[in-house]
Amino acid sequence: MSGISSKVGPNGQLVIPEEIINSLDWMPGADVSLSIEDNRLVARKSIPKSVPFFYALAMKSLEEMRRRKHETQERALNS
Repeated sequence: MSGISSKVGPNGQLVIPEEIINSLDWMPGADVSLSIEDNRLVARKSIPKSVPFFYALAMKSLEEMRRRKHETQERALNS
């Protein structure tokens, strides 16, 4: 996707065209971090601080489920 332009408004705001917003699957209220890299403006959707916590929690739960499945299989083999 190239050739899409936007203008800086009188209050210094830049409107990101809807086509770009939709292609990135951003929702209203999404936190976006801005940086300048190689003289380019780069916008990235910020990852909420809770994501790593919930990811770790899910992985711990998955590990626990696998452990229980393994124990059940072991019991079935030994009986």
